[in-house]
Amino acid sequence: MRFRAKLLLSIAWLLFTVTFAGWWFVVEMHNVDRLIQVDPGSKATYERQRRMILWEGISWEILLVAGGGTLISLVSRERRRTEQVKEFFASFSHDIKTSLASLRLQAEALEEDMAGSPSSLLSRLVSDTVRLQLQLENSLYFAAQDSLSLYLQDVDFAKIVKSLQHQWPTIQLQVNGASKKLRVDERALKSVISNLIQNALVHGRAKTLKFNFVGSEIYFEDDGSGFKGATGELGTIFYRPTSTSGSGLGLYIAKTLLAKMDGDLHLEGRASGFGGRIVLNEAQT
Repeated sequence: MRFRAKLLLSIAWLLFTVTFAGWWFVVEMHNVDRLIQVDPGSKATYERQRRMILWEGISWEILLVAGGGTLISLVSRERRRTEQVKEFFASFSHDIKTSLASLRLQAEALEEDMAGSPSSLLSRLVSDTVRLQLQLENSLYFAAQDSLSLYLQDVDFAKIVKSLQHQWPTIQLQVNGASKKLRVDERALKSVISNLIQNALVHGRAKTLKFNFVGSEIYFEDDGSGFKGATGELGTIFYRPTSTSGSGLGLYIAKTLLAKMDGDLHLEGRASGFGGRIVLNEAQT
């Protein structure tokens, strides 16, 4: 949409300036003709002015058309270049995601085989792989946010949370209240929840993350160390409240995805724990 707007503005600028120059050219030529009629004795002088205006007008029109054409060409080239970069990253990220998924499955299989003597290094490998997958997915969402299209369907929120528990074994996920089906994109909702889990683990060192249904809204809270900064800035890309903070991409993507599903995310910092409220449309009956 951004490139389309640039292209339309470039075309509008070209049409306006060429039309304005043409209007000036016609008016000036008409004024010279009237001067010749009023003062026939100075016809030779006015003819020289006519030729000067003629060449100035033609040069002006050529420069405007050339400049406008160049501008449109550059916008089109930028769009093609961006599309090529997106295609490259889509292909590149697909290969990385496949490799990470394979690595995670192998690590989980090894972890199951070593159930009697669990290895902390193996558990860390599994969790780090999950985090890498999430960061990669966030980067893809960020790169494609202008052209991102979601498929909305009726999804049970509690089942989505339950399906993510095995990926985050170090934190307990709870859904309280009467879980409802929501009209969302399943993959996008999983990404939103995963980012909230990641935020609770990394920044709050939380052990539990609760989701509470209150009417049609979902309140969430963790038992982590909390956040005492400006909550209004949370979810802003590259906002770093402390020197150890991340890029803010996770919460930004969560807010962006919820907005594209006609929902919203409200964040609340507390002295103990961190939480907020998720607003989404209920499933169609």
